[in-house]
Amino acid sequence: MKREGEEQMVQQASTQAVVVEVKTHGFLVRVLYYVFIGWWFGLLWALLSWLVYATVIGAPLGAVMLNKVPGMISLKQREKSMKVVSDASGYGAVEEKPQQRRWWIRVIYYPFGLIFSLIAIFLGWLLCILLITLPLGIMVFNKVPAIASLHRG
Repeated sequence: MKREGEEQMVQQASTQAVVVEVKTHGFLVRVLYYVFIGWWFGLLWALLSWLVYATVIGAPLGAVMLNKVPGMISLKQREKSMKVVSDASGYGAVEEKPQQRRWWIRVIYYPFGLIFSLIAIFLGWLLCILLITLPLGIMVFNKVPAIASLHRG
């Protein structure tokens, strides 16, 4: 018959930790970057990525560039959804990617997405310039890829 303390030790011995290392810039570095570079460079990057996205041939590159807009404004890292999975060698972390909408829906939405995303870019930039609404501006910029192409995640 096992005692209560022994059972806890057995459970702790079989527990494995999954460590996901995330490297981010410090708060002071992000503030200085925004004040001196991010507020104007972010708009230029967003407009350039929108122009590249507007050309059908450049749409894949434009989509990647649009995903990087929040980082160009404030050095913000993209959020990722991680899932812990087990396999024969132990446990690991994998990125969860949501299922995307059907391609033909995204193709039909493309011209509307161009217009709505351009409005979102200017709205997000305006919110970022006002400083007090900077978090809202970053949130709008985070949604620009979804607005442009119905991209999930």
